[in-house]
Amino acid sequence: TVLGLVASLGYSLTQPKAYSASAQLLIQAEAGVTTAGSPQPITSTDVLTELQLMTSAPVKAAVARQLGSAPNVTAAEVGQTNVISVTANAASPARAALIANAYATAFVTYQRSVTIGNLAAAETQLSRQIASTAAQAKSLQSNPAAAAQVSALLSTESALKEQLAQLQVNGAVATEAVQLVSPATAPRAPSSPKPLLDAILGLLLGLLLGIGLAFVVEHLDDTVYLKEEVERLTPGSRVLGVVPIVDTWKNKDQAFVITATKPNSVAGEAYRSLRTSLQFAALDGLARVILVTSAGEAEGKSATVANLGVVLATAGERVALVSCDLRRPRLAQFFGLDEQVGLTTVLLGRCRLQEALQPVPGIHGLTILPTGERPSDPTGVLASLQLAWVLEQLSNMFDRVLVDSPPLLPVTDAVILSQAVDTTLLVVAAGQTRARDLRRASEALSLVHAKTIGVVLNEVTKSTGYGYGYGKRYGYGEYVSTGAAANGDGTQPVGAGPMLPRFRKTTQPRTGEA
Repeated sequence: TVLGLVASLGYSLTQPKAYSASAQLLIQAEAGVTTAGSPQPITSTDVLTELQLMTSAPVKAAVARQLGSAPNVTAAEVGQTNVISVTANAASPARAALIANAYATAFVTYQRSVTIGNLAAAETQLSRQIASTAAQAKSLQSNPAAAAQVSALLSTESALKEQLAQLQVNGAVATEAVQLVSPATAPRAPSSPKPLLDAILGLLLGLLLGIGLAFVVEHLDDTVYLKEEVERLTPGSRVLGVVPIVDTWKNKDQAFVITATKPNSVAGEAYRSLRTSLQFAALDGLARVILVTSAGEAEGKSATVANLGVVLATAGERVALVSCDLRRPRLAQFFGLDEQVGLTTVLLGRCRLQEALQPVPGIHGLTILPTGERPSDPTGVLASLQLAWVLEQLSNMFDRVLVDSPPLLPVTDAVILSQAVDTTLLVVAAGQTRARDLRRASEALSLVHAKTIGVVLNEVTKSTGYGYGYGKRYGYGEYVSTGAAANGDGTQPVGAGPMLPRFRKTTQPRTGEA
């Protein structure tokens, strides 16, 4: 809208000034021109004919003789009247009026000459008829038998002479068919440009174009933004968590765990909410090994694995994170750990599983199994029986195993992994994941009958329909887990099932209270 306003205003101000002047002429019947002396009424066809004749060759030629050239003019009917207006445009007011008046006077002169010519032609025709009739009568006067014929010829001659006399009288008093009723005068203000009008039109045009463009973009944009859209595109699944975008994470190439560095942030609260939803969804105890994947790249699956592992571990669970993205491993980078020894090292028999596991420093109960050396055939490695054995061993050693994998659509690794885990958690990036890609990812899991525990809507912003305002006003304190105190050290007894922590909120005083 603003662009249209600025463009129209700038264009208007840069255009040279032009002035318009108009002369008006009245089209009327030619009284006294006909031999009967009764004028014919003017019809709309007559007016249209005069409009065409206004810019005819004879009129332009007369204007050119007067001005040296014949600039273009426009002729139009004034309302539903017999008045026509001839308008001229020029760079100066006087020139515009001069051109309009030149056309008007040239047209009046042209019509006068046409009228005079018509009268002269009519008189010539009647004079010839009179002379012919008189000659015939004279040649028959010597013949007595033609007396009756001579009498008729003399009567005809007499009538023609009366018509000629009447025509000459009517021609003397005849009114002109076209009269100049309002000569053009020099205008005081230019007719163009009109900055105010152009600005209003530009504003309206910009508004309409903006609305139209918004509708087009809305129609063509098939990215997913809302929770309802996600659940519609993934039949049978529901959104377990909505995670806002981390504004402080500017460099996505650098790993960042918000739940470890800023646990009381809005995003940290969102991951704790996701943890609670996941724990309730896995009450049956059949979702110990969870594959975390996404439809495409850079949708936040590895970040979800890392942060979800942190909040599960801080709630008292023993959690293992497995980096099964053998093509672009990144999970260990979130905790600053080495990727050289890991899953592939165990699968190749070069070390024991316990030796490849790395505890995450500073987070009790969280362990990671990095990728290890990158294999030449990642798909073959992931489809091996040894991987299934590794995951089974981890499920016996830990309360929860979170498996990071490549995205679903580019490669088949995630589909293969979905057969070796208990369930799958799908990550969707709001404003990035396309609806057709999410639908294809859901269909890919359905084709192999993979169980899906739910969906995480990641990187949500206020513009995508969700607002966040946790903590600062209402004074949320730290949540203290009381369900993991059985061992006295905050850990859960070995062999216990999934633990749902009971939380106690520490209350902070409101502003102004003691």
